[in-house]
Amino acid sequence: MLCPASCLPLLRELAQWRCLLGWHRHNGVGSASTTVLKANTGRRQQQHQKPKRGSEVKDRTSRPVGCTKPLSGRQFSSSGCLLSLHHSEKPDHEDACVFRPYSCPCPGATCKWHGSLEAVMPHLTHAHKSITTLQGEDIVFLATDIDLPGAVDWVMMQSCFSHHFMLVLEKQEKYEGHQQFFAAVLLIGTRKQADSFAYRLELNGNRRRLTWEATPRSVHDGVAAAIVNSDCLVFDAAVAHLFADNGNLGINVTISAC
Repeated sequence: MLCPASCLPLLRELAQWRCLLGWHRHNGVGSASTTVLKANTGRRQQQHQKPKRGSEVKDRTSRPVGCTKPLSGRQFSSSGCLLSLHHSEKPDHEDACVFRPYSCPCPGATCKWHGSLEAVMPHLTHAHKSITTLQGEDIVFLATDIDLPGAVDWVMMQSCFSHHFMLVLEKQEKYEGHQQFFAAVLLIGTRKQADSFAYRLELNGNRRRLTWEATPRSVHDGVAAAIVNSDCLVFDAAVAHLFADNGNLGINVTISAC
C-alpha cells in the first residue's frame, strides 16, 4: 500500500487533470452563454431559437418604422383606378376619384342607376326619354306650370363645346305657403372638366333682369350639393311670378368656355 505521504504527488497531478477537464466543459457552457449575449444585443441566432406559439417575429427592414396598418386596397380598381393609398388618405381620394361610379343625375330618388361617366348619357337617353336636348351655347330653358303644388323638378339637356350640360330647376316647399326655386347647371363630366366652363342664367321681365353666373357643377357632385351650398340661382315664388308668363318661366342659359 502507498502511504499518505507518498500519495501526495499523485493527488496533486490528479487535481491538475480535473481542472483541465473541467475547463473544457466550462468552455462549452461559455459558448452557449455567448449565444444568449448576442441575442440580447439584437443579433438574434434564429437558427437556434424557435418563436413561441402566438408570438410574432418582425423584420424591421421589411417596412418603414411607425407603419402600424397595411395599405388600403383600391375600392374602384375594377373601374380602372390604379392607386393604392394609406388608409388615412383613402376617404378623400374616394370622394374625388374619377373612376368612382356615378349616380343618375336626375333630381329625386326614384332612379337607382349607377355606372361609369361614359354611360351617363346613354342612360339618360334610354331611361329618361322625356328629357329634351337642345343644341347651342345660348338657349331658353322653359319650365311650364310652375304653380304645380308640392316639390317639382324641371330638367333639360344642352349640348355644346362637345359636352353635355344638364339644366335643372327645382321647386321646394320650405314650409307651408313658402316655396323656393333653385336653378343650376351640371356638366356631364369630371370636376376638372367643369372648371373649364362657365354658365349664366338670366330671367328677363318687364324692365327687370335677374342674372346668375357661376362654374357648372360636375354630375359627380349632383344638383343636391349645389342647392345645399347655395351655389345656384335661388329665388322665391313671388320673384318667379314677376318673370313668368301664364305660369311658364323662361330662363336664358348661356354656356361659355373659360
